[in-house]
Amino acid sequence: MTTSQPTWLITGASGFLGANLGLHLAGRAHRVAVTRSGSTPPHFDEAIAGDLVDVDAWVQHITARRPDVIVHAGALAVHQDCERDPELAHVINAEATASLASAAGACAARFVYISTDAVFDGRRGHYAEDEDPSPTSVYGRTKLAGEERARRVTDALIIRTNFFGWSPSGTRSILEFFVNELGAGNRIRGFTDFTTTSAYAPVLAETIDALVSMDAVGTFHVTSPDALTKYAFGVAVADAFGLASGLITPTTADIHPPRNGDISLDVSRVEAALGRSLPTQIEGIRRAHQDTATLRRALRTAQGS
Repeated sequence: MTTSQPTWLITGASGFLGANLGLHLAGRAHRVAVTRSGSTPPHFDEAIAGDLVDVDAWVQHITARRPDVIVHAGALAVHQDCERDPELAHVINAEATASLASAAGACAARFVYISTDAVFDGRRGHYAEDEDPSPTSVYGRTKLAGEERARRVTDALIIRTNFFGWSPSGTRSILEFFVNELGAGNRIRGFTDFTTTSAYAPVLAETIDALVSMDAVGTFHVTSPDALTKYAFGVAVADAFGLASGLITPTTADIHPPRNGDISLDVSRVEAALGRSLPTQIEGIRRAHQDTATLRRALRTAQGS
C-alpha cells in the first residue's frame, strides 16, 4: 500500500500499550495491527492475522507490506500464566521476538522490542541499562531472552518499561484497579514492599515515537523518574481522583510469583537522548485524571465497538 506516511506495524495492537500507541500515532503514521482474528482494531488503519505462537506462518505478510517500523508489544505478560506454562512463555516472549526481528531485518524496518523492568531482581533498585539483569520470574527470564534474540538479529531499539493508564478493557492497569475499587467503595490492599517507576502509557507512546524519530538503537529505560511503592501509588491515585485513600490498607506482598523489592529504573539515559525530563508518576496520575473524559472514553469505546 502506498502512503506518504511511515507505516508502523504493531503486535499486541488490541492490548493495553498497543491501543495507546495506535491512538498516539493517529495522523502521524499508517498503522497496521497484528491481531489473532485479523480484524482491524479502532485506531488502526488495517490488520493482518497473526498468532505469536506461530509467527513463521504469517511473517511473510510483514515483509510484503514493508513497514518502516515494527513494534513488538505483544507478549505473554501475566506472571501467573508464565509460571504455569514456561514453554509457552518462551515461545511467545523469546522465539516470536527472534522471528519478528528477522522480518524487520529482511524489509529494513526499525525494530522496537517492548521489554520490562522484571529483568531485574529488585534487590537494590534504580537500575541502569548497563547493569547485569537478574530476573527471578519466568516472565522476566523469557522477556530477557527476547532482548537477547533481538540484539542478535538486528539493531533493535529495546524499551524496558512498566506503565499504567487507561486500557480498552478498563481493567488492565494498576491505575484502573485503584480507580475502580476505590470508586466502588471497596477496601483494598496496597503493597509497601514493591517499588516501581511506572510511566503513564501515553508518555511511553510519545517517547517510543521520539526515539524512533531520532533513529535511536540499543536499550533504554522508559519509565517515570520517581519511585513509588504500590501503596504510595494508590494513595496518589486517590488524592488525584478525589477518592478515599483510607480504604487502602498498607501491607506486604504475598502473591506468587513474588513481586516485591525495588525494580525502579534509572531513566537518565533516555532523558539525555530526549534533552528533557520525563514526567513523574504523580504528574502522570494527574494527567490520567485529566484524560478521563477523553482518552479513557476513546479507549473504552474502542473496546465496545
